[in-house]
Amino acid sequence: MHSGELAEYGFKEWFKIKPRDYDGNKKLVLSLPRKKGVYIIRKSDGTIPRIKGESDIIYIGQGIIQSRIQALLRSHLPLNFRDYMNKHTAREAFERIISELNFETEFSYVLIKDSKEAKNLEASLLRKFCREHIEPPPLNNTRE
Repeated sequence: MHSGELAEYGFKEWFKIKPRDYDGNKKLVLSLPRKKGVYIIRKSDGTIPRIKGESDIIYIGQGIIQSRIQALLRSHLPLNFRDYMNKHTAREAFERIISELNFETEFSYVLIKDSKEAKNLEASLLRKFCREHIEPPPLNNTRE
């Protein structure tokens, strides 16, 4: 499964995550909607080998878009903006990917009207990914 296949679900616009651009990332986060949705994070500069095939998708999630992306980008935001972060299960792994592997990453999202619909789309995308690659996206493995 490649992020290019997700346009049919509404994932059309991709936003670049810029390490150490604290003010730019803060501005980006504040521009995001405070509405329910599903989001995808991808490696923008290539693919990652999987058990079967390869993919540029590193995470599939759902929630209130602004707060979930803000929580994920915690270490890439100004210090005074970090106090309002929620815990994100993939945040530590995401930070390591950016700092240790120097991946360029982007995210896209689609707004969904209700929680059940968002959970169903997230589950459907995760099933599709697992069918194609015999495993979930790398950062979806961080849930305890």
